[in-house]
Parts: sequence; structure tokens; C-alpha cells
Amino acid sequence: MVLARTSAVVALVGAVLVVIGSIGPWATVANSSVGGLDGDGWITLVLALLTGGFAAGVFAPASVARIMRWLVLPWTLIALLVTVIDIVDISSTSSEFSNQFSDDIFSLSVGWGLWLALAGSIVTLVAAVALMIAPMPAPPRHTPVVPGPYVPGVYPMPYPPQPYPGQHPAQPYPVQYPPQQYPAQQYPAPPYPPYPPQGPPPPAPAPPAWPTTGPDYPGSTDTGGGSSD
Repeated sequence: MVLARTSAVVALVGAVLVVIGSIGPWATVANSSVGGLDGDGWITLVLALLTGGFAAGVFAPASVARIMRWLVLPWTLIALLVTVIDIVDISSTSSEFSNQFSDDIFSLSVGWGLWLALAGSIVTLVAAVALMIAPMPAPPRHTPVVPGPYVPGVYPMPYPPQPYPGQHPAQPYPVQYPPQQYPAQQYPAPPYPPYPPQGPPPPAPAPPAWPTTGPDYPGSTDTGGGSSD
């Protein structure tokens, strides 16, 4: 992480150099100069701002820094390409002027702003490559909590409850009062008189006396005709 942040600081310095070079003169003709913002300097200015913003993102948390460090190199390559093309273009135009006009009044040369933008782009490019190879901390992994074996009678001691800010401390409960003894309720006497005392039940009627002789006797063969001689 130290290498990544050091490379990010170097990239920020290179981006600042590109910004200054984009504003400075890119070409000089005799006693006059042409600023970078009159040509392609505005392109390198925007690219330098993007590069500096992505380089500053390396100082963000690791999850953001891992993405930001990959975005510094592409914009730096584009800015470097623009400065090289402009230097080659101005140099070729200067050679044409020197072939047509031998007077120094028409001499065309590359301004210091374009050279400064080129140097800043090279510095930022080296820092961007270092950012890509710099080690970054791995993202934290959430390991599942595995409960330990159950041990009878062994429990962790809980932390005492902490009062919240502005919360009054817990008040102790009052002494327990003895249970209330309620008097027995006296119900009124019933309005109806009590039942009279019950005597012994009356005796059962005696069974009828069965005849032991005569035709009414069960099993008798006497038909009531008298005795036969």
C-alpha cells in the first residue's frame, strides 16, 4: 500500500505539470507565441484533471483504490500521444519554414509549455505503471462463526449493561410486601326453613299369604268337585 500511495503522489505531480504546460505556450514564432489552449492544450488539460482525480482516488478505501489505480494509465497514454503528435507537427512545420525562409523572423519552434506537458505525461505514465504493479491489501473476508463444544456449567460472563448517554441509572425494586390476608366472607342464612328431620322409612307391605290347600294352591290337582269314592 505504501508503494501505491507513493506512485499516486508522483502521478499527481505529473498531472500538475501537464496542467501548467497546457496553459503555457506551445509554439513560438519570432517574438510571438501560441498558447496551448488555442490548440490541443485543452485536450491535455482535461486529461490531466481526470488523471489527477483517479490518482487521488488511490487514497480512498481499499475497495475503491483497487479500481481507481487502473484508470490512471489510459488517460495518461492519450495525453502523451497528443503532446508527441503536436511536437512532431510543430517540428515538421518549422523545417518547412526554414527551407522557405532563411530569415529568423519566420523561425517556428516548440514552446516550453508543450515540453512541460510532455515531461508531465512521461512522469505520470511511469507512476501509472507502478500503480498497476503495486500490491494492494486483499478485501476482508467474512469467516463464519463456528460455535465451540458445549461444556455443562461453563458460560461466558456477560458484560454489565452500560447506561445510554442521558439515561438514569437503574433503580432497585422496593421491598416485597407480605401477602394480604382477606377476612372470610359471612354469607346470610337461607330464607327458606330447614327440612324437618327424617324418620325411618315405613315398613314394606307384607306379601299375600298363598293358600296351602284347595284349588288355588299352586300345583294342586283338586278341581273343587269333592272327593270321589
